[in-house]
Amino acid sequence: MRRTAIAIAVAALLSACAQMPERNVPTDVEGMLPDRFTDVVAIPDTGVPPTWWQAFDDPKLVSLVESGLQYNSDLIVAAERLREAHATMRSVRSAQLPEVSASVAGTRQRTWVAGLPDSALIETGQYGVQVRYEADLWGRLASQTEAERQRYLAQGYTLASLRLTIAAELVRGYLQAQSLSEARSVLEENVHVLDDQLRLSRRRYDVGAISELDLQRFRSELEDSRAQLAETTQQLRAVQRALLLLAGQLPTDERVAHINIESEERPPAVLPTVPTGLPSSLLNRRPDLRAAEANLAGAGADLNAARRAWLPTIAITGSAGEISRGLSDLFKDGMSLWSVGATVTQAIFDGGRRNAAIEISDARREQLAESYRATVRQAFGEVLDALDARTAADAVYRARTEQSDALQTALRLAQRRYDEGYSDYLGVLDARRSLLQSRLAVAEARRNGGAAYVDLVLAIGGGWSEST
Repeated sequence: MRRTAIAIAVAALLSACAQMPERNVPTDVEGMLPDRFTDVVAIPDTGVPPTWWQAFDDPKLVSLVESGLQYNSDLIVAAERLREAHATMRSVRSAQLPEVSASVAGTRQRTWVAGLPDSALIETGQYGVQVRYEADLWGRLASQTEAERQRYLAQGYTLASLRLTIAAELVRGYLQAQSLSEARSVLEENVHVLDDQLRLSRRRYDVGAISELDLQRFRSELEDSRAQLAETTQQLRAVQRALLLLAGQLPTDERVAHINIESEERPPAVLPTVPTGLPSSLLNRRPDLRAAEANLAGAGADLNAARRAWLPTIAITGSAGEISRGLSDLFKDGMSLWSVGATVTQAIFDGGRRNAAIEISDARREQLAESYRATVRQAFGEVLDALDARTAADAVYRARTEQSDALQTALRLAQRRYDEGYSDYLGVLDARRSLLQSRLAVAEARRNGGAAYVDLVLAIGGGWSEST
């Protein structure tokens, strides 16, 4: 049922968007952005599909994202809001159509008639059809319908934006879980090595080869690694539970264990390159901007409807039917009745109600227009930030990897000097601590690289193709 609700909502949105008229972008917004985000625009050979998270080539991640897009509670609520907006639009649009009703009436009564000694029994029957139609000569009803249609579109784009956000949060959370999983593996390895060396150091201490100071320093280092391992394990389980909740699943211990997220040696540079495009392309891609634009267009339609409320309303009514003197003859031998009429109503004085409605609509439209401009500026900045973060993430990952390799060599040399008696064990501990932090930094840099890719895709508005 939940999957069906979201599928129906998305299908209705796509159908409505296919019929969307020319966009109503404020002219000052179109001219306030540069032609391009950067001087050089990298265009890859192939586009990024709407299922952009598959670029990580991880079946577990794909399964989580697909589950979230089907069963996430926020998405289901948004889909129902879209259905509500569609019903509201249909309700308002019905005012443009004739209202047709049918009626059947019958009466039987005993009454006193002058000149007769007894009361008389009188029967009457009547049936007919009534039609009422408001001629929308000035477009007031059409403006009201357009306002609701734009709000329906805005709700649909809000749903699309939420789907994009849910997918992005699932990918970010998965990347964080991978980083924590890798950190846990590094700490487990470090604890195992330190534990073995502590036993060896105790033997050397017993024979007087090392001092008690070296022994206690080594013991302290081991306990610190154990504490970090416990904290990292707890953080990993918390992130896994959060992923299950975001995917619309109950975070039981069995499901947490079933996720079994493992570290992935996947440098950020292998992820697809995302084009920056033109500002107009940005406006087309981002659903939050399209939602803001639709809300702005709806406010403009509200303003038109409020202004036209001062114009006369023309109502056309008509009815036709038959009446008979007996209920048994209602559909056999009745008398035909019909009527046609028109009413023109012009407001003269309403205490300022209509003028106040115009001012309210105008103020709301100006608010949404400024919010739209702010959203465009923010979107432009988000793309630039994401581009910088993507470039920096690649550089940081390469530097952290080189640093880890260098520290691995430094630890080997420090251990050799200690074994040969040229230095105390403090140098080994410092080298090991630096290597541990470096390996953890590599894992974090890898996560940041993936997150930068997610941020860039999110800033541009999801997947893209050469036709967008």
